[in-house]
Order: sequence, then C-alpha cells, then structure tokens
Amino acid sequence: MKLSNSFIAVKKISSPVLRSQFSEDELTRTAELILKVEGIINPLILRITSAQSYEVVDGHFEYYAATRAKEIDSQKGEYIGAFIIDPDNEEVFQEQVELIRKREFGDNEIKKKLESLTAQIAKLAESVKKIENIFTNIEKPKRSNQKKTQKRTSEKSEYDTMTVTQLKEIAKQQKIVGSSKMNKGELITAITNILKS
Repeated sequence: MKLSNSFIAVKKISSPVLRSQFSEDELTRTAELILKVEGIINPLILRITSAQSYEVVDGHFEYYAATRAKEIDSQKGEYIGAFIIDPDNEEVFQEQVELIRKREFGDNEIKKKLESLTAQIAKLAESVKKIENIFTNIEKPKRSNQKKTQKRTSEKSEYDTMTVTQLKEIAKQQKIVGSSKMNKGELITAITNILKS
C-alpha cells in the first residue's frame, strides 16, 4: 500500500503553516475531544523529512489541535494518527489532497456567501420596514393637521363673510346662550367652538 496509516509522536511533526492562523479556542476544544476519545477522526497526512521527522501535507489544524492536546495531557496526547505519504508518490498524493480540499473549500465558501447574503437581505428588509414605518407615522399627523387647519380656515372665512344678523341666527339655532349681546368676533368664536364639540 502506498499510503500507510501510523501513530506518530506529535513532537516529531512540524507544519509550514503558522499556529496563529487558527483560533486557540477551537484548537483547545478539538484537543479536548482528541483526548476524550484518544484519537482523531481525520488523520494527518505527512511526508517524511528525515529518519525521525515529518511535515504536515494536509491537516494543519488537526496537527495544532494534537499539539494542544499534548500540552494539556502529555501522555494521552503523545501520539496522533497519520497517513505517511510514500516519497515515490508524493506528487500524486499532493494533487489528490489539493483537489479534495479545493472542492471542500469551494463548497464551504459558496455556502458561507449564500448565508451572508441571506442575512444581509434580511437586515435590509428590516431597515426598509423601519423606514416605511417612520414615514407612515410622519405623514399621518401632517395630513390630519392639514385637514383640521383647512377646515378651521374655511369655517372662519365662511363666518367672516356673514353679517352679525346671520351669525346671531346660527347662534340661536345652536342655542348659544347670550348670543344676542355678542359682537361679530365673539359670535364666530362661539359658533366654531360649538361646532367643534
């Protein structure tokens, strides 16, 4: 078999990828799970760099999680499952890893972008709704105020053109007390007040 499965001492492995590229919280959570089951579900893929050392070809996150597991418990976390690439077929394995990861990465990226777009659309719809509510609330009072003002203006101008005798007749019909002694301005005020109520 050109790909052999082994348990390798974590201290013999290195990675060209920096640990700082990964979240320490996620590494610690994964390390705790590795210790709990005493193994890893996704073995590292390693190349031999010397008689006693290996370099990660794929599984850099898993490697750093295994390193963290060793920091937490040096006995349980001493070894990690790994596939070791046959040096004669390293290029073929490297190509396979790249194709698989590229596909996984592409699918995940599309999914993330769709989720992000969906969230943005939902936020935008919410903002539009808030703006519509603001405009609706602003317009309603204005319209009713305009109508009241127009009504008062039209009523006032209508009564202004009447004679005192006509105003007294309307006041009499509305049963306004003391209208016979009122002047034109008082009659208009009394009539408009009675019609409002």
